Parts: sequence; structure tokens; C-alpha cells
Amino acid sequence: MSSFAPLSLYPSPVITFNIAVPSRTQLVIAKTRHFMIHILSGDVQGARLADVFRAGNSQPAKTLGALQRTGNQVVWPEAHAGYHKDHEQPFLRGAGVLYVLRCRLLDKPFGGLVPVRDHVVVLGEILEIMDGEAEAVDGAGAPRFGLLYGDRHYRRLNGAELNTGSEE
Repeated sequence: MSSFAPLSLYPSPVITFNIAVPSRTQLVIAKTRHFMIHILSGDVQGARLADVFRAGNSQPAKTLGALQRTGNQVVWPEAHAGYHKDHEQPFLRGAGVLYVLRCRLLDKPFGGLVPVRDHVVVLGEILEIMDGEAEAVDGAGAPRFGLLYGDRHYRRLNGAELNTGSEE
């Protein structure tokens, strides 16, 4: 996934991102029509969580172990209070997660999946915003921002690089 951005706020919030194809992620989103977006904390904990998924999820047991080492876990919907039973999407919980956006594909245009050369642009409506376990404000009460990625490095909003301690 890349190029996540808000697209519209009215009449309901819509986000967009793109996926290189072929992709298992794109196939699952097309089939279920629902997905979760995780806004990771703009600190080392968020960067370490992002690192877990940097190379994909072709080995789920290895990914789960890496998640546990970062202090995060997969939460299955029946374990989450306030869960909407018609949308059975797991999500991540832990110190690296600032917010979780529960989304569904737009019906139009193209069923929310717009093919563009070797990518698909995904258009999703935000149905719910859940708080993660990362603190939304810092010690001084200022809002914390999500993790950024640019020039092959995780960054803070001020451009400072975050070192996760892993090799590139």
C-alpha cells in the first residue's frame, strides 16, 4: 500500500491509496469489500510496527511473532466491544497504533477499485474511527501525529528520521 490520503469529507469521509498488482491484499479487499487502515504513531513504536509489514505477510506465523515482539497483537472482532458483527475484519492493537479506520469500498466508480496500469487505486468510505493504544497527545497536551515515510526512512512530522534498529 502506498500514497494514503484523504479524498473527501462530505457527505461522508473518503480515503484513497494505491496497491501494486497483482496483490493478495487487493484480491481480499475486492472480495470482502471492507478493510481496516491503521494510523501508526509517529515514534519508534509506530516505525517498528511498520517494519513488521515492510516485506509483506507471506509467512503469517513469522509476522505474528514479529508483532508480539513489538508489543502489538491481532484482535479478532468478537473480542472487541462495540464491534459491528457484519464486518469481520481483524485489526491491530498495541502501543504503535494511534487510530484504526474501519472502511468499506465505495460502490462507484468501478466498485471502489480503479485500475491504473500496474496499480489499483482504492477508494474507501470511513465507517468508524477507533482509538489505538498509542497516546493521542504528548506530555504537554499537544496532539501527536501519525508515522510518515519518505526517502526510504520513517520520519516524524518535522522530517526527523526514526531509527528502528533494523537493517535496511
